Amino acid sequence: MSKTRLDELDQLIAEVTIDACGDDEQLTGFLAGAEDALQAPEPAAIVGVPVAVVKIDTGHDVRRGLIAVCERDGTRYEASLVDLVFPVDSELGRVTAAYRRWLGCGR
Repeated sequence: MSKTRLDELDQLIAEVTIDACGDDEQLTGFLAGAEDALQAPEPAAIVGVPVAVVKIDTGHDVRRGLIAVCERDGTRYEASLVDLVFPVDSELGRVTAAYRRWLGCGR
């Protein structure tokens, strides 16, 4: 990933986590950012399978991180937001990339 792209992600992380104290509040900032960016149903893919993201949540246990509620063929599934791949022009994809960086994921 280019330095410019990393700088853009760092700037987005700073915007999303502004005034947040601790990981829980920062996660809440990412949840708000992802919800704002979501254009439901948002096209995405997981392990190469197309899905539609209809909601972002933290689920019942905040330790799971951000969860994407996805639909495929009329069935709903939950998946970790970091496991989804979005089209290059997706704002939710941009927020997800920043979230991955914040988590320390190497993707």
